[in-house]
Amino acid sequence: MRRKLKIKAHPPVIMNQTVKKEPNIWARAAYYFSPSDFAMVMATGILAIAALLEGYLWLARAFFIIDVLLFVALLLFMVQNWLFHWPAFIKEFKSYEKGPGVFTFVIALCMIGNEVILFNDWVWLGKIILTIAIIFWLVIIYGFFFFITTTPHKKSLKDGINGSWLLTVVSIQAIAVLIIYCWGNSEVAMFMATCLFFTGCVFYLYLMSLIVYRISFFELHARDLGAAYWINMGATAIMTLAGSLLLLNGRSIHLITALRPFIKGLTLLFWSAGTWWVPLLIMLGIWRHGVRKVKLPVTARGYSPTYWAFVFPLGMYTASTYRLSETLDLAFLKVIPRYFIFFALITWTALMMGFVRHLLLKGKSA
Repeated sequence: MRRKLKIKAHPPVIMNQTVKKEPNIWARAAYYFSPSDFAMVMATGILAIAALLEGYLWLARAFFIIDVLLFVALLLFMVQNWLFHWPAFIKEFKSYEKGPGVFTFVIALCMIGNEVILFNDWVWLGKIILTIAIIFWLVIIYGFFFFITTTPHKKSLKDGINGSWLLTVVSIQAIAVLIIYCWGNSEVAMFMATCLFFTGCVFYLYLMSLIVYRISFFELHARDLGAAYWINMGATAIMTLAGSLLLLNGRSIHLITALRPFIKGLTLLFWSAGTWWVPLLIMLGIWRHGVRKVKLPVTARGYSPTYWAFVFPLGMYTASTYRLSETLDLAFLKVIPRYFIFFALITWTALMMGFVRHLLLKGKSA
């Protein structure tokens, strides 16, 4: 019995059909970037500072230049987003999942402020940046918690909270650190920095309790266990940095002198807590990528801006441990940042490769 040949029909060719042009890199970047991408500036900035502390001056300067360029580019995209996509931005800002990512803008501002002071001694520029950062921080932190409190569409703890909520803590401590760099000799400024340091500590205890409860008593899939949970450690690291800087720069301030034992103990407490998180987070990362086969960010499909929340804690842990060793006069602690910085540099390089691939190739598959 002879088989009938099936002829595949092709759609008619329209001669005057316009060929859709592939969007250029700028258009793709403007489409795919979001406020959470400022975590890239955070990660690059803290690596610049860590490299400076470790004496790699040329590397620190290179990271500083890259960081400024990244910040300017992302700022342009954010302004464009505000002008042309304001309703979408507000929708994300009000959400449980993406709202905390907006805090990365404030933290990135503070990182740039720290760098211009440490690299160029431009305290005047740091003060301008600090003023802008405080204004945005007040709007963002009170706006976010107001919307979360008053929304009629509440989410459960299981679906609503994750590690990115700790960016609120990081933003508080980032403001405190920049205040110390700008006005370290002012009693009023150091009072404000101390109050922010304590406020950030309280926020961490609040949020960390909820996060530990969520990951311990509710099902957690590998896709949910993203890099944002590294902020569990990153938040403790920046608290260690803020506490260390208060002690190092506040020797002549009466308030800091009176609270010195308490601040010193609190600073060491949070450094110890952050150190405890490191092995567990590494184990969970191996389980996520090695066992559950979640793609790594070196591939275009595996890239996500949230992965920068993995690099930032590594750099912050390096810098904060260095400062802690100075504060407590424990020279043996400097062994940790001496080698930990290379771990941070390797992850930054791998993620930057993924970011470039994402930017160049994503548009072809979109």
